[in-house]
Amino acid sequence: MTGKPNRLVNPQDLEQLAKLLDGRGGMADKLDEAFTRASSLGVSGKLSSLRPVQTWVSDTGPELRKKAAYARLEDGDPIAGLLLAGFTPEQLKNKDLPPDLLLVANAAAANEGELDNDWLKKEDDETLDDWLVRVQGDAVTQMTGNEKLGKAVSTYIEGAANLSAFFTSSTTAILGSKSLISYFKSSKVLNAPGTLTARLINSHWDKLGRVPRAGSWLTRLPIGALSGSDEAAMLAGYMRKGSFYLPTASEANLLRVAQRGGLANAAKAAGWMRGAGVVGSGLATAWGVANLATMDHGKAWKEDKAKYLSNWTGTAFNASLTAAMVAPNPVTIGLAVGTGVAYAGTLVWDNWDDISKGAEKAKDWVGDKAEKAGKALSDGASKLGSALNPFD
Repeated sequence: MTGKPNRLVNPQDLEQLAKLLDGRGGMADKLDEAFTRASSLGVSGKLSSLRPVQTWVSDTGPELRKKAAYARLEDGDPIAGLLLAGFTPEQLKNKDLPPDLLLVANAAAANEGELDNDWLKKEDDETLDDWLVRVQGDAVTQMTGNEKLGKAVSTYIEGAANLSAFFTSSTTAILGSKSLISYFKSSKVLNAPGTLTARLINSHWDKLGRVPRAGSWLTRLPIGALSGSDEAAMLAGYMRKGSFYLPTASEANLLRVAQRGGLANAAKAAGWMRGAGVVGSGLATAWGVANLATMDHGKAWKEDKAKYLSNWTGTAFNASLTAAMVAPNPVTIGLAVGTGVAYAGTLVWDNWDDISKGAEKAKDWVGDKAEKAGKALSDGASKLGSALNPFD
């Protein structure tokens, strides 16, 4: 740690200096370009005196980032531990990171020399997504000393995330396809994905108010606070079939509402439920972009094509889902359906070994239980027959 009183260094300045040295288009890139050109011209020897500079740049950039990260740690910056793990500020910018992991990373970094914190460091070619899953399992290993338990936790977290992603993408694809068929077949107005519950609440608000205990609490809320305000949604009215159509909260284009009535009315039209969905899918998109940015694409493709494609299709799906939730129309919902199918498909491909093993176990379990159940029924029938047969 820096640990020096009256520190005057600005971590952002150190990070910018590191970026100028080894960032894209920085000194390292320009030196590499100069050596490449010199080699093609057969004059590499003329630049031999610059070789030490190459080494200095490659060593100094990471060292400056490390110093900047420790400066951030002294200032209480929550992402300092992740910077020391090997990620860059650009990769972590505007990411919704778990507070408990940030705390663990910062605590380990603050106790450097006293604790073994190598497990927190980013591994070669490890993406932000991979790191997040691994480090949670490794944290369990560090606390319990049980490596198998740590791996089990990582596997569970990754499996649960994949299951949730598959459910979201597949249901979006199925329900979105049905909506598009209805739209083109009978001109039915499109609703934003994920607003079914909100529509039910708006349609049955009076009945919900009569629910014992919960009803009295619900009546205190403004109508549409949870599910969206139909009144605010009217700002997104448009011409449809020769007449002016006033959309409901779940049908409204939030961008149009914001354009005509400001962000406050757009938030009212969205309601808490749709708003949370937009924020969630938006954050998932940002996370996906960060994950792709930390990836060695050539190596990732060679090592695991299914996982590589699921990273791309997952990011595309979350981006299209965000667009469809903000502005439901045939194009955005069509994109959500298409990317949802692609994402669900690559998730199945990526997890096929576990799925097939699970199916085999399920088949064995069902067969075993059925055999035992059949034997029990047979034995029971035999005993019943014996009891009813006076000659037995």
